Parts: sequence; structure tokens; C-alpha cells
Amino acid sequence: MYVLRFATCRSQAEADRLTPTHRRHTLADMDVQQLRCFLAVAEELHFGKAAERLHLTPSPVSRAVRDLERELGADLFIRRYHKVELTPTGVVLIDRVRAVLRQLDDLKTVAAGTSGTARRVVRIGGTHLAPPMVMDRFVAVVEQALPTQTVDVTLAPSSDLLPSLGRGELDAALVHLPLERPDLDSLVVARYSFLLAMRADDPLATASELTLADIADRTLTIGPPTPQPVAMNRLHRYLENAGITSFHRMPDQDTVLLASHIRRSRGLTLTTSPANGGSARVFDDPAFAVVPLRDDNLEFLLGIAWRRTAVGKDDIVRDLAHAVRREWGGRALHV
Repeated sequence: MYVLRFATCRSQAEADRLTPTHRRHTLADMDVQQLRCFLAVAEELHFGKAAERLHLTPSPVSRAVRDLERELGADLFIRRYHKVELTPTGVVLIDRVRAVLRQLDDLKTVAAGTSGTARRVVRIGGTHLAPPMVMDRFVAVVEQALPTQTVDVTLAPSSDLLPSLGRGELDAALVHLPLERPDLDSLVVARYSFLLAMRADDPLATASELTLADIADRTLTIGPPTPQPVAMNRLHRYLENAGITSFHRMPDQDTVLLASHIRRSRGLTLTTSPANGGSARVFDDPAFAVVPLRDDNLEFLLGIAWRRTAVGKDDIVRDLAHAVRREWGGRALHV
């Protein structure tokens, strides 16, 4: 994987100063950028979110899409206030544009293979909600398996990492499972052991352990589905089936706000052990109590994922997948 950088003219005067050769080169670059902007907007259905993904502001993204529409002679989006929809032409182009960009991104890998050098930046990602010890171990495994490579790490929610992984912008990522994506392969590396967090003066705070049945008459505070909708919605369904009927859903995954809500509402929430570090440390405070939750069937997983097709054509991804299987195959951590 490599990053193509694109330059656009900031003014007409700057454009006029370019020689014909330079102008042709910039326009060629812009053609690719138009495709990248179109695909980002088509997948996000939002110009602002697409711009964030491309590390741009909305204005150049909108301009690039407009330029592409003029070149194609067709509208690609129906633009409404705070809402974007694909036109029939836009729908038809998505897969074709995605295939073109994937081929472009594969060029450097092919060139490296034929030139006898495979040195490149290894790009991995990890959910910022994972216990730090798991992410640190993942990075160490990658660095040991690929000692001559530069490793670049991106921290983001699983829901952001998975599209990047599917597009080939990442070589592998530590994400919450399950994925429900046939284009990706994965290996479980950690299983969560949950505790219930509450105020230290809660009637349940002195229990040695609790079950979901013990809190069936209480309101359980849970996070939003956005960090990884498949995994979070699966957890929510399990809790409902176990008899929990009252939920308070937080608007975002802000652990400081969560702790403040538990303190104020005298509610309950699921957490991992504060000893794992990371966001769970917010409950490592005398104002709170954490009690182990006993439920052998409650499953919430962390795994490392990679593109299935990349293993057969990219030595880096192949070696990375082999290293992950050697490290964790059948030996998932409990966190």
C-alpha cells in the first residue's frame, strides 16, 4: 500500500504559469483525485465525512466531483440539504471506480515484486477502544515479523478501519468481531471478560460477582453502535435475550462522559478490568465499584483482520497473516 499525493492549482493565475507539460501532469493527477473523491462521497453519502476521510476540506472534494461530472457529462449525485444520494449513473460507476483505484494502488506492490525489493511502509490499524496491551502486542508482532519495514499505525474505531482495510489502505487491523465481510479474513486474538461498574455506594457494590439476572430490574447503560455496529448490535441483542429490558444508550463512546453519567444516575454499565488500562481506567476511582459479571455465554471479541485476496499477491500481508496465526492461533487472550 502506498499513498498518492495530489496537488491542485490554488488559483487561475497559478494555473496560467504552468507549462503545458506541467499542466498535463497536474490534470492527470486531478483525474485520479476526482475518482477518489467520487468514491469517498459515494461510500459516505456525505461530502463532509468524505473530506475527513481524504484529509481534505469539503470544498476541494465538491469541486473534484463537479469536475468529474462535467467530464462525464452526467450527474453522479442528487444533492439535498445535509443529504446526498447517488444517481443511477453514480450507482453504476461505484464498482468500476473502486476497481480502477485498486489497480492503481497495486502498482507499487507489483513494481516492488519485479524489481526485487519489497521495502515499503506497512500500514496497520487498531481500534482505540481495545485494551492497550493487545494493541501493543499486535504492533510488536508486526515489527518482529517484518524487521526491515517501517510500520505506520492508525488508531480509529473499527467502523472506520474496516472500510480502509477493504480498500487496501491498511494491511491489517485490530478490530472488534464479527465482521460479516466476506472480503476479509480474521483471527480472534482476545476475548473480553466483563465487569459491571457502578457507584461505590450501590447496593450491588459489595457482591463478589453478579449475573445478568441479578440486574434484570436495573437500567444498563450501553454505548452507541457506531464503533462497530455488527459487534455492538450483537451484544445488545444478547443482553435483551438475557432479560435486560431497560437500557440507556450513550450518544457517543466517551468514557469520561459515561463515568459521569453512572455517577449521576446511579446506573450500571459494562466494562473491562481497569487493570487492562485504556478507557477502563476511568472506573479505577474510589467513587466506583467494579464487580465481575459471571456469564460464560456472553462473547465479545477482538481480532486481527486482513484482505483475503492480498495474502496471495502481497508478501507483506502474507507474512503478517502468518505471524498473527503463529502468535495467537488457538491462544486468544482474556482481557
